[in-house]
Amino acid sequence: MDKVKIALTVLSILIIMGPLVGVAYVYRNNLLGLVDPPQVKSLVNGGSSGSQFQTPQLVGEPQYNAQTGAVTVSFNFTNPLTNNVSIDNLSAEVLSAESGVSLGNISLNQPVQIAPGETSIINVSGILNQNTISQLEAQNPGVNGINISLANLNADVAGVNVHMNQVNNAGQLQLPG
Repeated sequence: MDKVKIALTVLSILIIMGPLVGVAYVYRNNLLGLVDPPQVKSLVNGGSSGSQFQTPQLVGEPQYNAQTGAVTVSFNFTNPLTNNVSIDNLSAEVLSAESGVSLGNISLNQPVQIAPGETSIINVSGILNQNTISQLEAQNPGVNGINISLANLNADVAGVNVHMNQVNNAGQLQLPG
């Protein structure tokens, strides 16, 4: 009776551990590939090859209110999947494209749900530093706008964190006058 009990215990352990050891052996040179598939790794690094995802595209010019410093940048995002995608976070630093000076930060006010196969415009907003914008205006008299770029763009798309170091040519902030 004890021999049967021991044999069944050993068999149970082998049934559970065998596949785990086999998978670990197959991925022995890339254990991270078990939990981080190459498609997700490519998407996180800013690429889209091997993935149906496309990086969000800028839509139109940023909307800027010079009196309040409020700015809104719009992105177009298409959900290529067959299930809903939630964009829980989207944030970036707004820079002057010419000087690289930080003007402020923008972020998503609330999560956005995108249905399968649908395209949605995502508005990301924030308040820019009025003193910095005034200094740039003073250094460049007669200019009617400030070209901007975005730095450290971070997005949480369906639980996957995506980071882009720089988004150039993000538009122009129209200045009054």
